[in-house]
Amino acid sequence: MEFLKEGLLRVDPGLLLWTIITFIVMLLVLWKAAWRPIVDSLDARAEKVRFEIDNAERTRLEAEKLLAQHKAMMDNAKNEAAQVISKGRDEAEKIKNEIVDKANAESRSIAERAKKEIELAKDKALADIKTEVVVLSTEIASKIISKNIKAEDQKALVEEALNKIGTVQ
Repeated sequence: MEFLKEGLLRVDPGLLLWTIITFIVMLLVLWKAAWRPIVDSLDARAEKVRFEIDNAERTRLEAEKLLAQHKAMMDNAKNEAAQVISKGRDEAEKIKNEIVDKANAESRSIAERAKKEIELAKDKALADIKTEVVVLSTEIASKIISKNIKAEDQKALVEEALNKIGTVQ
């Protein structure tokens, strides 16, 4: 243990006493001069960090609330858009059906009118033919009566009447 008597680990009671006194004096000076500002500064910093954390939490909650509102608004907008599209399709289908029904009714009406006009034209043509036949028959009868018709003359008259009937048709 000889190294305790010499070197750095040697204990000198006078030096030890002065070192302890100096340490205590420095501790008191620091306690009075620096300890309170350091503690106040650390407390202020801790309070500022707490405030920042609280503020960040409030901001996060507010952002989540706004996000939820935004999602709800988007869902409502999607639902409304889907309803508008559905109503538009229904209206378009209804209008299409009305147009098709109207066109069908009009085509049936046109077909009926055309049939009636054809029937009237047919009836008129038959009436004209009947009138012509009557006129021709009357002419033939008057010619037959006015002449003594020979068989050849009668044949010629009938052919002539048939030719006139053929041109009428």
